[in-house]
Amino acid sequence: LLLDEAPVYNSGHLLGFFSIFNSDAIKNTTLIKGNMPAYYGGRLSSVIDIQMKEGNDKHLAAEGGIGLIASRLTIEGPIKKETSSFILSGRRTYALDLAQPFIKKSEFAGTNYYFYDLNAKVNHRFTDKDRIYISGYFGRDILKYNSNERGFSLNMPYGNNTATIRWNHLVSDKMFMNVTGLYNGYDFSLTGKQDVFSFKIFNVVLDIQVKVDFDFYLNPKHSIKFVCN
Repeated sequence: LLLDEAPVYNSGHLLGFFSIFNSDAIKNTTLIKGNMPAYYGGRLSSVIDIQMKEGNDKHLAAEGGIGLIASRLTIEGPIKKETSSFILSGRRTYALDLAQPFIKKSEFAGTNYYFYDLNAKVNHRFTDKDRIYISGYFGRDILKYNSNERGFSLNMPYGNNTATIRWNHLVSDKMFMNVTGLYNGYDFSLTGKQDVFSFKIFNVVLDIQVKVDFDFYLNPKHSIKFVCN
């Protein structure tokens, strides 16, 4: 799973029941089920390549939705008309937040679950041949469980974060160059306690990558792509 070229290790909220990808922030998605091109780095199975929207560079716009489980809001617009733009998209669940008055009266007081995520992207055109894109994603799941009768508590936060910065340069009428810096991380922790016994499990995965790729168009029917990682 790639989000603006950055790998995403955990693609689900609520242990996989909800996708971490907010559809309001997605421009296009490419699914490759087999025979992956070499520039994907030798993936062993399928590849889902997701590109985020770049923002409206002409006027300010907003969209969103309010539901029983979650709400979302997306704002996009120009920083400088037809030169630079931004998009900011967020989402959060609150089903158990609304149920807190009832939970507080039970033995499970303090139990809660929610997730949130944030997508952001900006781009700027310096010249007719140079453009820069900066994008990021941050999402978390927070699960808290309490059983006051048994003296047991559990806390399990986990989430992804990614960042991409890409410089696009037109070398000639037939060649494009992209210099891309990628960061992606995933962290998970599990803390539990019952009476005098407690435990904590924690793990983190971090990747940093820099790559340069070229697209050379020989003619309308043939092109060559080469990548240096």
